[in-house]
Amino acid sequence: MSKLLSGDVKAHLLRLTLPTIAGTFAMMVFNLTDTFFVSRLGTEELAAMGFTFSVVMIVGALSIGFSTGAASIISRALGAGNLPLARRTVSDGLVLTILGTLVVSAGGYFLITPVFTVLGAKGHVLELVEGYMQVWFMGAVFAILPPVSDSCLRAAGDMVRPVVVMIVCAMVNVILDYILIFGWGPIPAFGIKGAAIATVIARGTGAGASLLLLHFKHHLIDWKPANFRHTLQSWKTIIQLGIPAAFTQALTPVAQGFYIRLAAGVGGVSAVAAMATGTRIEMIVFMIAMSYAMAIVPFVGQNFGAQAYGRVQETRRISIRFALVYAGCTFLVMLPAAPLISAIFSDDAEVIRMSAGYLTFAALGHAGLHISSWMSQLLNATGKPKPVMMINLCRVFFFVIPFSYAGSCLYGFNGLVGGLALGNICSGVLAYRLTRYVLRTC
Repeated sequence: MSKLLSGDVKAHLLRLTLPTIAGTFAMMVFNLTDTFFVSRLGTEELAAMGFTFSVVMIVGALSIGFSTGAASIISRALGAGNLPLARRTVSDGLVLTILGTLVVSAGGYFLITPVFTVLGAKGHVLELVEGYMQVWFMGAVFAILPPVSDSCLRAAGDMVRPVVVMIVCAMVNVILDYILIFGWGPIPAFGIKGAAIATVIARGTGAGASLLLLHFKHHLIDWKPANFRHTLQSWKTIIQLGIPAAFTQALTPVAQGFYIRLAAGVGGVSAVAAMATGTRIEMIVFMIAMSYAMAIVPFVGQNFGAQAYGRVQETRRISIRFALVYAGCTFLVMLPAAPLISAIFSDDAEVIRMSAGYLTFAALGHAGLHISSWMSQLLNATGKPKPVMMINLCRVFFFVIPFSYAGSCLYGFNGLVGGLALGNICSGVLAYRLTRYVLRTC
Protein backbone atom coordinates (compact mmCIF):
# COMPACT_ATOMS: atom_id res chain seq x y z
CA MET A 1 0.00 0.00 0.00
CA SER A 2 2.99 2.32 0.53
CA LYS A 3 4.33 2.13 -3.03
CA LEU A 4 2.64 5.42 -3.98
CA LEU A 5 4.25 7.32 -1.10
CA SER A 6 7.74 7.42 -2.58
CA GLY A 7 9.31 7.64 -6.02
CA ASP A 8 8.76 9.88 -9.02
CA VAL A 9 5.30 11.47 -9.06
CA LYS A 10 5.02 11.55 -12.86
CA ALA A 11 5.99 7.89 -13.15
CA HIS A 12 3.34 6.88 -10.63
CA LEU A 13 0.62 8.90 -12.35
CA LEU A 14 1.58 7.40 -15.72
CA ARG A 15 1.61 3.88 -14.30
CA LEU A 16 -1.82 4.40 -12.75
CA THR A 17 -3.32 5.98 -15.88
CA LEU A 18 -2.20 3.64 -18.66
CA PRO A 19 -4.11 0.47 -17.68
CA THR A 20 -7.24 2.50 -16.94
CA ILE A 21 -7.43 3.65 -20.57
CA ALA A 22 -8.20 0.07 -21.61
CA GLY A 23 -10.93 -0.12 -18.98
CA THR A 24 -12.45 3.17 -20.11
CA PHE A 25 -12.49 1.91 -23.69
CA ALA A 26 -14.12 -1.34 -22.54
CA MET A 27 -16.93 0.60 -20.86
CA MET A 28 -17.48 2.62 -24.04
CA VAL A 29 -17.74 -0.63 -25.98
CA PHE A 30 -20.19 -1.88 -23.33
CA ASN A 31 -22.48 1.15 -23.81
CA LEU A 32 -22.17 1.28 -27.60
CA THR A 33 -22.95 -2.43 -27.97
CA ASP A 34 -26.44 -1.99 -26.53
CA THR A 35 -27.16 0.90 -28.88
CA PHE A 36 -25.73 -0.92 -31.91
CA PHE A 37 -27.73 -4.12 -31.48
CA VAL A 38 -30.96 -2.34 -30.49
CA SER A 39 -30.65 -0.12 -33.58
CA ARG A 40 -30.97 -3.29 -35.67
CA LEU A 41 -34.44 -3.87 -34.22
CA GLY A 42 -35.88 -0.68 -35.69
CA THR A 43 -36.36 3.04 -35.21
CA GLU A 44 -38.89 2.75 -32.38
CA GLU A 45 -36.61 0.47 -30.38
CA LEU A 46 -33.69 2.85 -30.85
CA ALA A 47 -35.88 5.79 -29.80
CA ALA A 48 -36.94 3.86 -26.69
CA MET A 49 -33.29 3.25 -25.83
CA GLY A 50 -32.65 6.96 -26.25
CA PHE A 51 -35.37 7.81 -23.73
CA THR A 52 -33.75 5.57 -21.11
CA PHE A 53 -30.29 7.20 -21.20
CA SER A 54 -31.04 10.29 -19.12
CA VAL A 55 -32.87 8.38 -16.36
CA VAL A 56 -30.20 5.66 -16.21
CA MET A 57 -27.51 8.37 -16.01
CA ILE A 58 -29.28 10.18 -13.18
CA VAL A 59 -29.77 6.97 -11.17
CA GLY A 60 -26.15 6.11 -11.99
CA ALA A 61 -25.16 9.29 -10.18
CA LEU A 62 -25.69 7.23 -7.01
CA SER A 63 -22.74 5.00 -7.89
CA ILE A 64 -20.58 8.03 -8.70
CA GLY A 65 -21.39 9.59 -5.34
CA PHE A 66 -20.90 6.47 -3.25
CA SER A 67 -17.71 5.46 -5.07
CA THR A 68 -16.17 8.94 -4.79
CA GLY A 69 -16.92 9.26 -1.09
CA ALA A 70 -15.70 5.77 -0.23
CA ALA A 71 -12.55 6.03 -2.37
CA SER A 72 -11.57 9.32 -0.72
CA ILE A 73 -11.76 7.83 2.78
CA ILE A 74 -10.15 4.52 1.81
CA SER A 75 -7.15 6.04 0.01
CA ARG A 76 -6.43 8.50 2.83
CA ALA A 77 -6.80 5.78 5.44
CA LEU A 78 -4.36 3.51 3.61
CA GLY A 79 -1.90 6.39 3.24
CA ALA A 80 -2.09 6.98 6.99
CA GLY A 81 -1.62 3.25 7.66
CA ASN A 82 -5.13 2.90 9.11
CA LEU A 83 -6.16 -0.43 7.57
CA PRO A 84 -9.13 -1.02 9.93
CA LEU A 85 -10.73 2.26 8.81
CA ALA A 86 -10.18 1.35 5.15
CA ARG A 87 -11.75 -2.09 5.63
CA ARG A 88 -14.71 -0.67 7.57
CA THR A 89 -15.30 1.99 4.90
CA VAL A 90 -15.30 -0.57 2.08
CA SER A 91 -17.92 -2.63 3.91
CA ASP A 92 -20.05 0.38 4.86
CA GLY A 93 -19.82 1.80 1.35
CA LEU A 94 -20.99 -1.44 -0.25
CA VAL A 95 -23.94 -1.79 2.15
CA LEU A 96 -24.89 1.86 1.62
CA THR A 97 -24.80 1.37 -2.15
CA ILE A 98 -27.05 -1.69 -1.98
CA LEU A 99 -29.59 -0.10 0.36
CA GLY A 100 -29.64 3.23 -1.48
CA THR A 101 -30.06 1.56 -4.85
CA LEU A 102 -32.88 -0.66 -3.59
CA VAL A 103 -34.81 2.37 -2.33
CA VAL A 104 -34.32 4.41 -5.51
CA SER A 105 -35.01 1.51 -7.86
CA ALA A 106 -38.20 0.54 -6.00
CA GLY A 107 -39.51 4.09 -6.36
CA GLY A 108 -38.35 4.27 -9.97
CA TYR A 109 -40.05 0.99 -10.87
CA PHE A 110 -43.49 2.31 -9.93
CA LEU A 111 -42.90 5.67 -11.61
CA ILE A 112 -41.72 4.39 -15.00
CA THR A 113 -44.89 5.24 -16.92
CA PRO A 114 -45.49 8.79 -15.55
CA VAL A 115 -41.81 9.78 -15.76
CA PHE A 116 -41.31 8.67 -19.35
CA THR A 117 -44.68 10.05 -20.39
CA VAL A 118 -43.51 13.44 -19.19
CA LEU A 119 -40.27 12.94 -21.15
CA GLY A 120 -42.33 12.45 -24.31
CA ALA A 121 -42.53 8.68 -24.78
CA LYS A 122 -45.91 7.43 -25.98
CA GLY A 123 -47.63 4.56 -27.75
CA HIS A 124 -45.49 1.57 -28.68
CA VAL A 125 -42.28 3.42 -27.78
CA LEU A 126 -43.53 3.88 -24.21
CA GLU A 127 -44.32 0.15 -24.02
CA LEU A 128 -40.77 -0.65 -25.12
CA VAL A 129 -39.34 1.75 -22.54
CA GLU A 130 -41.46 0.16 -19.81
CA GLY A 131 -40.19 -3.31 -20.71
CA TYR A 132 -36.56 -2.19 -20.65
CA MET A 133 -36.74 -0.13 -17.44
CA GLN A 134 -38.70 -2.76 -15.49
CA VAL A 135 -35.82 -5.19 -15.98
CA TRP A 136 -33.22 -2.49 -15.35
CA PHE A 137 -34.76 -1.33 -12.08
CA MET A 138 -35.17 -4.91 -10.83
CA GLY A 139 -31.45 -5.47 -11.41
CA ALA A 140 -30.30 -1.94 -10.59
CA VAL A 141 -28.18 -3.13 -7.65
CA PHE A 142 -26.04 -5.17 -10.04
CA ALA A 143 -25.84 -2.24 -12.47
CA ILE A 144 -24.78 0.27 -9.79
CA LEU A 145 -22.49 -1.87 -7.61
CA PRO A 146 -19.51 -2.44 -9.99
CA PRO A 147 -18.36 1.23 -10.16
CA VAL A 148 -18.31 1.34 -6.36
CA SER A 149 -16.43 -1.92 -5.85
CA ASP A 150 -13.98 -1.04 -8.66
CA SER A 151 -13.42 2.37 -7.08
CA CYS A 152 -12.49 0.67 -3.80
CA LEU A 153 -9.91 -1.43 -5.65
CA ARG A 154 -8.43 1.68 -7.32
CA ALA A 155 -8.30 3.48 -3.96
CA ALA A 156 -5.90 0.73 -2.86
CA GLY A 157 -3.70 1.54 -5.86
CA ASP A 158 -4.82 -1.51 -7.86
CA MET A 159 -5.56 -0.13 -11.34
CA VAL A 160 -5.02 -3.32 -13.35
CA ARG A 161 -7.58 -5.72 -11.88
CA PRO A 162 -10.53 -3.30 -12.24
CA VAL A 163 -9.58 -3.01 -15.92
CA VAL A 164 -9.68 -6.79 -16.32
CA VAL A 165 -13.10 -6.80 -14.64
CA MET A 166 -14.39 -4.08 -17.00
CA ILE A 167 -13.10 -5.91 -20.07
CA VAL A 168 -14.78 -9.13 -18.93
CA CYS A 169 -18.04 -7.18 -18.35
CA ALA A 170 -17.89 -5.73 -21.86
CA MET A 171 -17.23 -9.15 -23.43
CA VAL A 172 -20.08 -10.79 -21.50
CA ASN A 173 -22.39 -7.95 -22.51
CA VAL A 174 -21.50 -8.27 -26.23
CA ILE A 175 -22.20 -12.01 -26.22
CA LEU A 176 -25.41 -11.80 -24.19
CA ASP A 177 -26.72 -8.81 -26.15
CA TYR A 178 -26.66 -10.79 -29.38
CA ILE A 179 -28.19 -13.91 -27.83
CA LEU A 180 -30.90 -12.26 -25.74
CA ILE A 181 -31.94 -9.50 -28.16
CA PHE A 182 -32.22 -11.66 -31.28
CA GLY A 183 -32.57 -15.13 -29.77
CA TRP A 184 -30.34 -18.16 -30.27
CA GLY A 185 -31.29 -21.84 -30.29
CA PRO A 186 -33.77 -22.52 -27.48
CA ILE A 187 -33.37 -18.98 -26.11
CA PRO A 188 -36.18 -16.72 -27.40
CA ALA A 189 -35.64 -13.19 -28.74
CA PHE A 190 -36.41 -10.69 -25.98
CA GLY A 191 -35.85 -7.62 -28.14
CA ILE A 192 -34.98 -4.43 -26.27
CA LYS A 193 -35.75 -6.16 -22.97
CA GLY A 194 -32.89 -8.54 -23.78
CA ALA A 195 -30.46 -5.60 -23.75
CA ALA A 196 -31.51 -4.80 -20.18
CA ILE A 197 -31.14 -8.45 -19.10
CA ALA A 198 -27.67 -8.60 -20.68
CA THR A 199 -26.63 -5.40 -18.90
CA VAL A 200 -27.77 -6.67 -15.50
CA ILE A 201 -26.05 -10.06 -15.91
CA ALA A 202 -22.80 -8.55 -17.25
CA ARG A 203 -22.59 -5.97 -14.49
CA GLY A 204 -23.53 -8.54 -11.89
CA THR A 205 -20.61 -10.66 -13.10
CA GLY A 206 -18.32 -7.65 -12.72
CA ALA A 207 -19.61 -6.89 -9.24
CA GLY A 208 -19.00 -10.46 -8.12
CA ALA A 209 -15.44 -10.44 -9.49
CA SER A 210 -14.61 -7.11 -7.81
CA LEU A 211 -15.97 -8.27 -4.45
CA LEU A 212 -13.88 -11.44 -4.63
CA LEU A 213 -10.76 -9.36 -5.35
CA LEU A 214 -11.52 -6.96 -2.50
CA HIS A 215 -11.88 -9.86 -0.07
CA PHE A 216 -9.29 -12.42 -1.15
CA LYS A 217 -6.60 -10.26 -2.77
CA HIS A 218 -6.65 -7.04 -0.73
CA HIS A 219 -8.48 -8.21 2.43
CA LEU A 220 -10.47 -4.98 2.41
CA ILE A 221 -13.91 -6.22 3.44
CA ASP A 222 -14.69 -6.32 7.15
CA TRP A 223 -17.42 -8.91 7.67
CA LYS A 224 -17.81 -8.29 11.40
CA PRO A 225 -21.04 -6.49 12.40
CA ALA A 226 -20.33 -2.83 13.12
CA ASN A 227 -21.73 -0.56 15.77
CA PHE A 228 -24.86 0.98 14.22
CA ARG A 229 -23.97 4.49 15.39
CA HIS A 230 -20.53 4.20 13.82
CA THR A 231 -22.08 2.85 10.62
CA LEU A 232 -24.43 5.83 10.40
CA GLN A 233 -21.48 8.19 10.88
CA SER A 234 -19.54 6.35 8.17
CA TRP A 235 -22.50 6.60 5.78
CA LYS A 236 -22.86 10.30 6.56
CA THR A 237 -19.19 10.93 5.73
CA ILE A 238 -19.37 8.93 2.49
CA ILE A 239 -22.50 10.81 1.38
CA GLN A 240 -21.04 14.23 2.27
CA LEU A 241 -17.94 13.52 0.19
CA GLY A 242 -19.91 11.97 -2.65
CA ILE A 243 -22.65 14.59 -3.08
CA PRO A 244 -20.61 16.95 -5.31
CA ALA A 245 -19.59 14.11 -7.64
CA ALA A 246 -23.13 12.73 -7.79
CA PHE A 247 -24.55 16.20 -8.37
CA THR A 248 -22.08 16.83 -11.18
CA GLN A 249 -23.04 13.52 -12.80
CA ALA A 250 -26.74 14.39 -12.55
CA LEU A 251 -26.09 17.86 -14.00
CA THR A 252 -24.47 16.45 -17.14
CA PRO A 253 -27.68 15.34 -18.91
CA VAL A 254 -29.39 18.57 -17.83
CA ALA A 255 -26.62 20.70 -19.37
CA GLN A 256 -26.51 18.53 -22.51
CA GLY A 257 -30.26 18.89 -22.92
CA PHE A 258 -29.86 22.68 -22.74
CA TYR A 259 -27.14 22.67 -25.43
CA ILE A 260 -29.26 20.47 -27.70
CA ARG A 261 -32.25 22.79 -27.26
CA LEU A 262 -30.11 25.80 -28.17
CA ALA A 263 -28.67 23.96 -31.17
CA ALA A 264 -32.15 23.08 -32.42
CA GLY A 265 -33.14 26.73 -32.16
CA VAL A 266 -30.20 28.14 -34.12
CA GLY A 267 -29.50 25.34 -36.63
CA GLY A 268 -32.42 22.93 -36.71
CA VAL A 269 -32.02 19.19 -37.16
CA SER A 270 -28.56 19.53 -38.74
CA ALA A 271 -27.23 21.33 -35.67
CA VAL A 272 -28.70 18.73 -33.30
CA ALA A 273 -27.16 15.93 -35.36
CA ALA A 274 -23.84 17.78 -35.40
CA MET A 275 -23.88 18.18 -31.60
CA ALA A 276 -24.74 14.51 -31.15
CA THR A 277 -21.93 13.47 -33.47
CA GLY A 278 -19.41 15.87 -31.96
CA THR A 279 -20.09 14.89 -28.35
CA ARG A 280 -19.71 11.18 -29.18
CA ILE A 281 -16.38 11.82 -30.89
CA GLU A 282 -15.30 13.86 -27.87
CA MET A 283 -15.91 10.87 -25.63
CA ILE A 284 -13.20 9.02 -27.53
CA VAL A 285 -10.86 12.00 -27.19
CA PHE A 286 -11.62 12.15 -23.45
CA MET A 287 -10.62 8.54 -22.74
CA ILE A 288 -7.16 9.59 -21.56
CA ALA A 289 -8.60 12.48 -19.54
CA MET A 290 -11.10 10.21 -17.77
CA SER A 291 -8.41 7.63 -17.07
CA TYR A 292 -6.08 10.26 -15.62
CA ALA A 293 -8.90 11.52 -13.40
CA MET A 294 -9.26 8.00 -11.94
CA ALA A 295 -5.50 7.81 -11.34
CA ILE A 296 -5.47 11.04 -9.33
CA VAL A 297 -7.67 9.68 -6.52
CA PRO A 298 -5.52 6.83 -5.14
CA PHE A 299 -2.27 8.73 -5.58
CA VAL A 300 -3.41 12.01 -4.01
CA GLY A 301 -5.55 10.30 -1.37
CA GLN A 302 -2.78 8.05 -0.09
CA ASN A 303 -0.17 10.82 -0.10
CA PHE A 304 -2.54 13.25 1.60
CA GLY A 305 -3.31 10.62 4.24
CA ALA A 306 0.44 10.18 4.78
CA GLN A 307 0.77 14.00 5.09
CA ALA A 308 3.03 14.08 2.02
CA TYR A 309 1.55 17.44 1.04
CA GLY A 310 4.44 18.36 -1.23
CA ARG A 311 3.63 15.39 -3.48
CA VAL A 312 -0.02 16.49 -3.59
CA GLN A 313 1.07 19.98 -4.68
CA GLU A 314 3.33 18.49 -7.31
CA THR A 315 0.40 16.46 -8.64
CA ARG A 316 -1.60 19.68 -8.94
CA ARG A 317 1.14 21.38 -10.94
CA ILE A 318 1.67 18.35 -13.19
CA SER A 319 -2.06 18.13 -13.85
CA ILE A 320 -2.32 21.79 -14.88
CA ARG A 321 0.57 21.45 -17.34
CA PHE A 322 -0.80 18.18 -18.69
CA ALA A 323 -4.23 19.74 -19.26
CA LEU A 324 -2.71 22.55 -21.33
CA VAL A 325 -0.55 20.21 -23.42
CA TYR A 326 -3.31 17.63 -23.88
CA ALA A 327 -5.86 20.24 -24.98
CA GLY A 328 -3.33 21.91 -27.28
CA CYS A 329 -2.55 18.62 -29.00
CA THR A 330 -6.28 17.87 -29.36
CA PHE A 331 -6.87 21.24 -31.03
CA LEU A 332 -3.96 20.77 -33.46
CA VAL A 333 -5.23 17.31 -34.40
CA MET A 334 -8.81 18.50 -34.86
CA LEU A 335 -7.90 21.33 -37.22
CA PRO A 336 -7.25 19.00 -40.17
CA ALA A 337 -8.95 15.83 -38.90
CA ALA A 338 -12.36 17.06 -37.65
CA PRO A 339 -14.08 17.02 -41.09
CA LEU A 340 -12.67 13.57 -41.88
CA ILE A 341 -13.76 12.10 -38.56
CA SER A 342 -17.21 13.70 -38.79
CA ALA A 343 -17.68 12.20 -42.25
CA ILE A 344 -17.44 8.72 -40.71
CA PHE A 345 -20.63 9.35 -38.75
CA SER A 346 -22.66 11.26 -41.36
CA ASP A 347 -22.84 11.78 -45.13
CA ASP A 348 -24.78 15.05 -44.84
CA ALA A 349 -22.48 17.91 -45.88
CA GLU A 350 -24.10 20.42 -43.51
CA VAL A 351 -23.90 18.06 -40.54
CA ILE A 352 -20.24 17.34 -41.32
CA ARG A 353 -19.45 21.05 -41.54
CA MET A 354 -21.16 21.89 -38.25
CA SER A 355 -19.77 18.85 -36.46
CA ALA A 356 -16.23 19.74 -37.58
CA GLY A 357 -16.80 23.28 -36.33
CA TYR A 358 -18.00 21.96 -32.99
CA LEU A 359 -14.98 19.69 -32.55
CA THR A 360 -12.54 22.48 -33.44
CA PHE A 361 -14.07 25.29 -31.38
CA ALA A 362 -14.91 23.09 -28.38
CA ALA A 363 -11.28 21.90 -28.23
CA LEU A 364 -10.27 25.47 -27.37
CA GLY A 365 -11.98 25.01 -24.03
CA HIS A 366 -10.82 21.48 -23.26
CA ALA A 367 -7.95 22.66 -21.04
CA GLY A 368 -10.42 24.37 -18.73
CA LEU A 369 -12.69 21.33 -18.73
CA HIS A 370 -9.80 19.00 -17.86
CA ILE A 371 -8.56 21.30 -15.10
CA SER A 372 -12.06 21.52 -13.61
CA SER A 373 -12.43 17.73 -13.65
CA TRP A 374 -8.96 16.89 -12.38
CA MET A 375 -8.92 19.52 -9.64
CA SER A 376 -12.33 18.27 -8.51
CA GLN A 377 -10.91 14.76 -8.25
CA LEU A 378 -7.88 16.05 -6.39
CA LEU A 379 -10.03 17.94 -3.88
CA ASN A 380 -12.35 14.95 -3.46
CA ALA A 381 -9.34 12.77 -2.70
CA THR A 382 -8.26 15.16 0.04
CA GLY A 383 -11.74 15.14 1.60
CA LYS A 384 -12.83 18.65 0.60
CA PRO A 385 -16.24 18.43 -1.10
CA LYS A 386 -17.41 22.05 -0.73
CA PRO A 387 -14.92 23.56 -3.22
CA VAL A 388 -15.80 20.75 -5.65
CA MET A 389 -19.46 21.70 -5.46
CA MET A 390 -18.56 25.36 -6.05
CA ILE A 391 -16.43 24.55 -9.11
CA ASN A 392 -19.11 22.46 -10.80
CA LEU A 393 -22.07 24.67 -9.96
CA CYS A 394 -20.22 27.72 -11.28
CA ARG A 395 -19.12 25.86 -14.39
CA VAL A 396 -22.65 24.90 -15.42
CA PHE A 397 -24.82 27.77 -14.17
CA PHE A 398 -22.50 30.79 -14.09
CA PHE A 399 -20.23 30.10 -17.07
CA VAL A 400 -21.26 27.49 -19.63
CA ILE A 401 -25.03 27.99 -19.81
CA PRO A 402 -24.99 31.83 -19.85
CA PHE A 403 -22.06 32.06 -22.29
CA SER A 404 -23.43 29.45 -24.69
CA TYR A 405 -26.85 31.11 -24.64
CA ALA A 406 -25.37 34.55 -25.30
CA GLY A 407 -23.13 33.13 -28.03
CA SER A 408 -26.06 31.42 -29.74
CA CYS A 409 -28.05 34.66 -29.72
CA LEU A 410 -25.17 36.65 -31.23
CA TYR A 411 -23.48 34.22 -33.62
CA GLY A 412 -25.74 31.18 -33.99
CA PHE A 413 -24.26 27.69 -33.80
CA ASN A 414 -20.63 28.82 -33.82
CA GLY A 415 -21.41 31.29 -31.05
CA LEU A 416 -23.04 28.52 -29.01
CA VAL A 417 -19.91 26.35 -29.26
CA GLY A 418 -17.65 29.34 -28.62
CA GLY A 419 -19.64 30.17 -25.49
CA LEU A 420 -19.30 26.58 -24.34
CA ALA A 421 -15.52 26.73 -24.81
CA LEU A 422 -15.27 30.09 -23.02
CA GLY A 423 -17.35 28.79 -20.13
CA ASN A 424 -15.03 25.80 -19.73
CA ILE A 425 -11.99 28.06 -19.76
CA CYS A 426 -13.46 30.28 -17.01
CA SER A 427 -14.32 27.17 -15.01
CA GLY A 428 -10.74 25.95 -15.34
CA VAL A 429 -9.38 29.28 -14.09
CA LEU A 430 -11.71 29.11 -11.07
CA ALA A 431 -10.71 25.50 -10.33
CA TYR A 432 -7.01 26.37 -10.60
CA ARG A 433 -7.22 29.33 -8.24
CA LEU A 434 -9.56 27.67 -5.76
CA THR A 435 -7.50 24.48 -5.55
CA ARG A 436 -4.27 26.44 -5.05
CA TYR A 437 -5.91 28.41 -2.24
CA VAL A 438 -7.39 25.36 -0.50
CA LEU A 439 -4.14 23.37 -0.60
CA ARG A 440 -2.18 26.29 0.85
CA THR A 441 -3.91 25.64 4.16
CA CYS A 442 -2.63 22.05 4.31
